[in-house]
Amino acid sequence: MTANLRSDILRTKVQKIEDVQIEFCDIKERGTMENNTKLNQTKGYIMIAIAGILWGTIGLFVSLLKNLGAESELIVVIRIGTATILLIPLMLASGGPALFKADKQTIVACIAMGIFSQALFNYSYSESINNVGVATGAVLLYTSPIFVSVMSRIVFKEHVGKVKVLALFINIIGCTLTVTGGNFTSVKFSVYGVAMGVLAGFLYGLMTIISTPVTEKNHPLTIVFYQFLFGTITMALITHPFAGVSQLISPAFVLAAIGYGLIPTVGSYFFYMHGLSHGLETSKVPVVASIETVVAAVIGIFVFSESMSLFKLLGIVLVLSSIAIMNMVKPKKKD
Repeated sequence: MTANLRSDILRTKVQKIEDVQIEFCDIKERGTMENNTKLNQTKGYIMIAIAGILWGTIGLFVSLLKNLGAESELIVVIRIGTATILLIPLMLASGGPALFKADKQTIVACIAMGIFSQALFNYSYSESINNVGVATGAVLLYTSPIFVSVMSRIVFKEHVGKVKVLALFINIIGCTLTVTGGNFTSVKFSVYGVAMGVLAGFLYGLMTIISTPVTEKNHPLTIVFYQFLFGTITMALITHPFAGVSQLISPAFVLAAIGYGLIPTVGSYFFYMHGLSHGLETSKVPVVASIETVVAAVIGIFVFSESMSLFKLLGIVLVLSSIAIMNMVKPKKKD
């Protein structure tokens, strides 16, 4: 064997070793990136769950404000209006005037969310409750995950498989049982009320679709502030809710308004928007957020002395099971 041939063989072996090392490093790097992505998404889903937990306290604050004389339309404006005011010092303390800067795409998205997913959502949900009752209105609202899954498929090309459909089905049944406690005699029907309830579910889900593209490049507080600002303006123009509000002002009323604006509004939407920025599967998000119904049920039992029926307990178990099943689904590549 000549020296040149031996040299060529040696170079070939060295090249193969180097190729293997490069491939190994690539695999290791991909594995690290996948682990980081999974960790990042886990953090995101935890934030969505925290948002749902905070949303679960809405009934507590609504009850307080109603007992203090506030009507439904005023309560909505108090919620998002107070939140808008509270966000100003929070944003100045967190990041200064820079947090108020937003590009055209973000402003357009926030205008759309303010009009559709704040003002019109709250208006349609209120109309639904006024016409078909709280239980039926709430059941119709929880059709939201269906709308989000369909829109995610159309807009983001997300894969919706059999397991996701099963989780959605279990989630809707669970939410229905948790809200009604299995007492379907409280379920009422009117064409207008049902239409408003379904519209509320659609508009509630629309927020997730609209906000997802802008969450990655904006601070969560920026998105929350502008959608509340435009929502407050739109809601005030639609309902004119401030007649006689001066007669309701008291220390208890102010504290309840601040609590309502801060906990299930600023806090919940901050965690929700922050969670969406972690590259989540949009179709999974509303199912995780439905833990809200469980928290609301627990508050109803321990604060308002509501009964814990077997059906309500089953509903809670089904909601939690649907969240677990949905998060067992491994992400698939978009079509």
